[in-house]
Amino acid sequence: MNTVDGEKDPRIFFLYVSTEENWSQLKTKVAKDAPPNFKSSVHYWNAIYLFMERSLVFGESDLLIEWGKEFQKSGKQSPKYNDAMLLYGLGLMDLKNESEAKRIFSEIESNSPSKHVLSQLEEIKSSGK
Repeated sequence: MNTVDGEKDPRIFFLYVSTEENWSQLKTKVAKDAPPNFKSSVHYWNAIYLFMERSLVFGESDLLIEWGKEFQKSGKQSPKYNDAMLLYGLGLMDLKNESEAKRIFSEIESNSPSKHVLSQLEEIKSSGK
């Protein structure tokens, strides 16, 4: 991860994000610009999704929104896209931006989400969030 020579492998980045226990170190590493080849990799977007999950757990909605926007902009090809948008919407709800969250949830519904994502959306709607 810390080498400067050559192209880095997004699978190593995924492994790092999924195993790093130090939240401060993880935030620092994820915040650095990813090499150009990463954004076309499903491994990169899976790592960003994991980072978004941890941001939610740690109550860092600002990070959740920052990476949700990035995911929305550049990660549409990822199988985790709808899941990431759900997390993004939850971050928006947490920061009381309900109109934007509803727009994100509508986008998810129009993207043929999985049954799992649909049931989570229904739960959010029924809980009054």
